[in-house]
Parts: sequence; structure tokens; C-alpha cells
Amino acid sequence: MQLQPIRDAVQGELFTVEDTDRPQRGYRGTVASKVAGITYRQLDYWARKQIVEPSITPSHGSGSRRLYSFKDVVILAVSKRLLDAGVNLQNVTAAISFLTQRTTGQLEHVTIMCDGQHVHECTTSEQMLDLLRSGKAVFAVSVGSLWHQIRETLEHEEYVDLTAMPSSSVGDAGTVRPVRPIDELTAMRMRRKLAERHAEREVAAS
Repeated sequence: MQLQPIRDAVQGELFTVEDTDRPQRGYRGTVASKVAGITYRQLDYWARKQIVEPSITPSHGSGSRRLYSFKDVVILAVSKRLLDAGVNLQNVTAAISFLTQRTTGQLEHVTIMCDGQHVHECTTSEQMLDLLRSGKAVFAVSVGSLWHQIRETLEHEEYVDLTAMPSSSVGDAGTVRPVRPIDELTAMRMRRKLAERHAEREVAAS
């Protein structure tokens, strides 16, 4: 099995900051699994096995919270459709590898097609027709259709606002590492603790 390259890939329009792969919103695992149509147990398994990992905040042990981007949820949904159609895990992993390398905007114009041996990524109707003319049984998943369905569904789901926080910090040797987003509830708790400590210091100083 090998991954077939895209020909004449469509760049796609960048509608929002999120489409440049700098997400404005993060979604918890419960939301990501529900919208993608998989169980939370399956989501957890894929994350631990590094099949589909959350790109915003990965899990670091028990109790840590993962945060998925819109693009992550689209990839989860595509993986679910491919597995339901009987596509083997090797082919699904190949499709995931392709999707993760593309921007969020590019995914709006992609259709994944599988002929049982190879995974093909098509961005034009001509590419899809070429596969259909081969005479092989072909299964297709419209990533673009899922892209729009998921985007609309997520508009009504809870999310963590990332715009109020820096998107990254610079580490040693100039490497960039993500900053773990803090939700509003956690921020309130932190502010409360700081206020309590400040009050304690004032009492001690008086």
C-alpha cells in the first residue's frame, strides 16, 4: 500500500485565523468525540496510540485535559467513516498522515478515495473520474462535506477561547512550543487564589 500524491492541489481560501492552522477555539475530548461520531473511549485510545492526537493540548498523564482543533475533529470524522467502510487501519493511517500535512483551508477541497489497495486524495472531479474509470470498486469520503457539517455543528458546542492567550512561546534554541490554554473556570480559580494570597499578606503586614 502506498499513499498516492495529490496533483494540482487546491490551496483554498483562508476564511479565518483558524484556517491558517492557528486555531481560535479548542474543543474538549467529549465535544470532539461527539461531533466526530466516535466514543470517548475510542478517542482516548487513538490519542494514546498516537493515531489521531489533539494538536492544541495533548494529554500528559491522568487528569490532564486534551484540546482538539477544528481540523482535528474533521480528521477524526474522516477516520471514523473510513473504518466504518472496512478500510484497513494501515490505509486509514496513511489518509490521516496526508490530512495532517494540509492546512485547514485545503481540507475543504479534498475527497479521500480508496480502491482497496491504495488511498487517493482528490481535489478535482477529473481525478475522481479517473479512479472510477479504472473499473475497481472505489469508496469515497468527501472531506469537504464533513468540513462544512462539522464547522456548523461546532458553532453550537462549548469551546475554549484561545484568542485571549498567546498562541505559542519560544523555548530553548528558538524552538516554538504550544502554550497550554486555560479555560475561563480555571482562570477564575487562579484569580481567586491570588486574591486570597494578597489578602493574607495584607493581614500579616498589618
